[in-house]
Amino acid sequence: MTEQVRLEDFILTKKQKEFERDFFKGSEHYQRWEDVEFGRVWENDRRFTVEAEDILAYSAGVGDENPLFSDAEAAKSGPFGGLIAHPIFFTPIVFWLAGDEGPLSWLRTPGAINPGGVYEMFEPIRPGDTLRSRAHVKDKWIKRGKRYLTYEVDFLNQDDTLVVRLQATLILPTSKNDGTHQF
Repeated sequence: MTEQVRLEDFILTKKQKEFERDFFKGSEHYQRWEDVEFGRVWENDRRFTVEAEDILAYSAGVGDENPLFSDAEAAKSGPFGGLIAHPIFFTPIVFWLAGDEGPLSWLRTPGAINPGGVYEMFEPIRPGDTLRSRAHVKDKWIKRGKRYLTYEVDFLNQDDTLVVRLQATLILPTSKNDGTHQF
């Protein structure tokens, strides 16, 4: 008999417990495909301060036992001199930084399909880093009646150092009636 694993088993940190996982809540404020503006760089006021517990909880959640991501003591003798975040640790952070309205909120659109993304790592994410995002529209198009949207999102740390660059693409849902978001 297999043991049932539940999401709640991995909600360990204060940030995880406070994060709103119901993406339908407030969805009327999400950016719509029709309202996307080219040529604007957007930064919000939200910040994510990385704590060791965030890195350890993420590593446990994805099942990666690499000591660089999962053992603070062992990581001290590693090539980075301490604990660093898993390479895709920034993925849930983009949802935290996106917020509930304005540009990037489209990332939370219920029913959106993720056809893929591209990311580049420039610096390791470490405990004590405070991350923020800077984003702009890279492209938007319609293909086979589906609406695609790509943003380029830079994650910068407290020293304004580029840590990660993400090109995030989603296929956004439309209503059957008038071409607006269907939530």
